[in-house]
Amino acid sequence: MNNLSTIIKNLEHEFIELIRQRFGLVVHINQARGLVKTITEACNKLNCSPAEYLQQLKNCSSSSSILADLIAAITVGESYFFRDKNQMQLLEKELLPRLLKQNKNNFTLKIWSAGCSTGEEIYTIAMLLSELIPDINGWDLQLLGTDINVSALEKAKAGIYGQWSMRAIPDKYLQRYFSKEGRTYTLSPGIRNLVKFKYLNLSENSYPSILSGINEVDLILCRNVLIYFDNDCVIKIMKKLNASMTEGAYLLLGASDPIVTAETNFIFHHNGAIYFTKGNH
Repeated sequence: MNNLSTIIKNLEHEFIELIRQRFGLVVHINQARGLVKTITEACNKLNCSPAEYLQQLKNCSSSSSILADLIAAITVGESYFFRDKNQMQLLEKELLPRLLKQNKNNFTLKIWSAGCSTGEEIYTIAMLLSELIPDINGWDLQLLGTDINVSALEKAKAGIYGQWSMRAIPDKYLQRYFSKEGRTYTLSPGIRNLVKFKYLNLSENSYPSILSGINEVDLILCRNVLIYFDNDCVIKIMKKLNASMTEGAYLLLGASDPIVTAETNFIFHHNGAIYFTKGNH
């Protein structure tokens, strides 16, 4: 181990604590080796010592590029289209048709992918809705994807994907909504234009918010996101997700996410896949 790595190892707990305090994110032992590498690269890039880098991270704003680079390195979210077959079938056959029926008088629907990574999840929803709604142009669809990883959000906006993202997509969606060039797939503008992407740190108090459109949401997908947070933060996030939803709205978590419904009015359901409703649905 060289001198720089030794210095970083000595400061490692301070970096881990900073990440926990600013984002509520827990760096696990298996991620710690990657963290040393990330800090080393940042110190070389910024031409500073680990202690100076730590100080910069403590003082910088949430939108700072040095914080964005660190978060990008420790939140490499794996995502692909139509992830979790059971949940996708539940959405396609049950939840989305129910929501469309519930909202048929005002033709509005708000869906939020919280921790959207590179956008495959919310774009999957957009494709499902395109199939389910014959007169889609007559609807006010507000589809939002948020994440703390700024570089992932840029990829999401571009809508260009490799073969790994396509590994579970049914053929009809591949043919209808993508153009293929070499080994890359570009999502059609019609689907891309249905979705907006924004930076959001789930552990902060910036939502629910009328300004950002995160209020009275009909469906929230927060799948395989809560596993990254400590328990106190999970409780706080679940309460805020609950407060962001309209009565009778749906919440989907990932299979490995902790289920914490204390101080909320979430009701647990299992119909081929687990989901929650707000209120007494």
